[in-house]
Amino acid sequence: MKKIYKIGFTRPALLRESVLVAQIFRESIDWKETKQKISEMHLLQTRTDRSEKILFDEIKGRLESLNREQIELLADDYPSDVNQINWIMICKQYSFVSDFVLEVISPAVLAGRRAIDYVDYAYFFNSKAESHPELDAISEKTKSNARGALFQMMRQCDLLGDENNLLPQMVTKNLQSCTPASELAFLPGAVLL
Repeated sequence: MKKIYKIGFTRPALLRESVLVAQIFRESIDWKETKQKISEMHLLQTRTDRSEKILFDEIKGRLESLNREQIELLADDYPSDVNQINWIMICKQYSFVSDFVLEVISPAVLAGRRAIDYVDYAYFFNSKAESHPELDAISEKTKSNARGALFQMMRQCDLLGDENNLLPQMVTKNLQSCTPASELAFLPGAVLL
C-alpha cells in the first residue's frame, strides 16, 4: 500500500515541549490525565485553549510512536538523546521526512558529502511528486514552507549546522538499547558509542 505524504509539518521540532509532556506522561501513563495536568499548569504556554489542544495533539501523536523506554529516556532530558528521539518521532510521524532522510541524507553521508541544500530537497520533492499526486496539489507557498520547516527541524535536532552542514550523530548506549535499528537509520552516519 502506497504511503500518503503529509507535509503539514510546519510546527518546529518541539524539543522542550516534548520533554515536558513525556515527563508528565511518565508520572501517570494516562493521556487524559497528562493533558489535564499540562492544561492546569499551562506548561505549553500557548495563548489559547485551541492552540494548546493542537500543540498537545501533535506532541501526543509523536510520543505515541515511541516505545515506553524511549519515552522514559526522553523524559530524562539528556540533550543529545532529546534531539535524536525527537528526530526519530518526526520521521515516524511523517513518511515524507523519513523518506527524505533515507533517500537523500543517508546516501549523501555515505558518499562523504558534508552538506545538503535546497537543491537536494527540490530534486527529492519533484521525484516524489511523480508517484504522489498529493504533492502536485500543494501550492508553491506550502512547498516552500514545508522545505523551511524541514530544514529548521533538522537544525533544531542537530542534524544540520547553520550552513546546512551535516553534523555527526553520536548515539548513546541508552538510546541504542531501546531503539530498533530501523529507527536508528533515521540518524544518518550514526556513530554508536
